[in-house]
Amino acid sequence: MGIFDKITALLLPPTICLGCEEPRNIDFGSPLCKKCEAELEKQKLSEYVCTNCLSPLASNSTCLYCKGGGMNNIYQAFAPYHYHGIVQRLVVQLKFGFVDDAAIPLAKGMYQCIYGMTFDAMVPVPLHKERLLERGVNQAEKLAELISVNNNIPVLNALEKTKKTKRQSSLHKNDKREKNVQDVYRICHEAKGLNLLLVDDVRTTGSTARACAKELIENGAASVSLLTAAIAPPREK
Repeated sequence: MGIFDKITALLLPPTICLGCEEPRNIDFGSPLCKKCEAELEKQKLSEYVCTNCLSPLASNSTCLYCKGGGMNNIYQAFAPYHYHGIVQRLVVQLKFGFVDDAAIPLAKGMYQCIYGMTFDAMVPVPLHKERLLERGVNQAEKLAELISVNNNIPVLNALEKTKKTKRQSSLHKNDKREKNVQDVYRICHEAKGLNLLLVDDVRTTGSTARACAKELIENGAASVSLLTAAIAPPREK
């Protein structure tokens, strides 16, 4: 039994599937039934994505995300899944449904994306203190902690959010998302010379990731890469 399976067995009684919420017979400790595990596998990023940023990409076309500066201050990007179907359900449960165990299958996929790679630390995208009180957990930190158990890369809370902003998911224009997170992240731990892995749940326009990476790079980080559980479809500009 792998470490993620052991964590699952300890935290989640095998009663209902986190994907379809139906009682069934499953392997001990599994958070998903076989059908939902198969659905999760189908959402994996594979072909038809940009090799640099992982955005959906038509064959032989230029990546507009990269061309438009989507990877500014970000060295490379990693993610296991498209933000769709069961992946979206798991993320929503983790962020808004107080279901910490929804992080387990997501973190397992994220870990597999960076298997064998080394970073000085993983930096979770921070929540504002009021938002953290509302949710009870920072989903990015939860994911990073689960990954760290398996790869021993330390979790470093190097950033803090100084302003309670509107939820990015409530803003449908790229420029509004960019403005919403401008100058709201502040370094709170020494990062000079470190190769860092920024961790978040979903990358949509990338505004949050770029804002965090900019603060880290400007304060001396050697590089900032990005690891998310999923890549969302392009949004209207």
